[in-house]
Amino acid sequence: MTISQADICGMNFHYFRHSFDRFLDDAEALQLPLVEIWGAAPHFYLGDRTLADARELGASVSQRGMKIACFTPEQCVYPINLGSPQAALRDRSIRYFLESLEMSVEMGSPAVLVTPGSGFADQSARDAFDRCADALGLIADRADKLGQKLFLEALPPAWSNIAATARELGALLDAVGSKVMFGMLDTAGALGTRESVKDYISVLGDRLAHVHMIDSEPSGSHLAWGDGVLSAGEIIAELNASGYTGALSIEITNARYYLDPNAALAQSVTALRNVLPAS
Repeated sequence: MTISQADICGMNFHYFRHSFDRFLDDAEALQLPLVEIWGAAPHFYLGDRTLADARELGASVSQRGMKIACFTPEQCVYPINLGSPQAALRDRSIRYFLESLEMSVEMGSPAVLVTPGSGFADQSARDAFDRCADALGLIADRADKLGQKLFLEALPPAWSNIAATARELGALLDAVGSKVMFGMLDTAGALGTRESVKDYISVLGDRLAHVHMIDSEPSGSHLAWGDGVLSAGEIIAELNASGYTGALSIEITNARYYLDPNAALAQSVTALRNVLPAS
């Protein structure tokens, strides 16, 4: 099986200056088969939403002929940190992801994306790693009971001293040892740490379950396809060779796209369709 146009996935991150319905309408007009839901204000922040709201969101996606590939609650801006040495912050973070799992089930998403957080830079990285692994174990246990998957993403070195590279991501997966937790690749993040798709494939193997497929510059900026230095065709060829069968999620985050998000999404979808076979 090879990756096809049926695996292209839109994401609402760069639509945050617009309504969530605007994102869904644009995704439907582009005939996208999949969407990844970034769970943040003003679109879907857990603190303001109920399980009924999650069901309504899922129905809105389904009515437009699309499916949800992943629920990604905001966790890099809000005070969420699974590796924190502060017990209150870490406990709140665990509760946040447990609630995210419940929301994910109700909206019809098969998975929740999680990140490792970080310890303080002037304290033991090993202790932060252990705290994070313990927290992820609790979350993974609940995910297993709910029939959900967890997609674990590395963070840039400035954001995490727990898992910033493919090797560190693999070590964290090993430490948790859950059958429902998988690794994921962010193509911009990999470029930012001077790694390649092959590095992630080598470490993760069949544990690679999700890809943020975006163009980038060496700084790690998340750009629309065609605005950076990466080759979508080369990445897809490497993913196909590895046997990857998950989504290709377009996570655009650069502020240059905030006022005209549809143009960036359409540009990226066209670029991916040009190098992918029809479904």
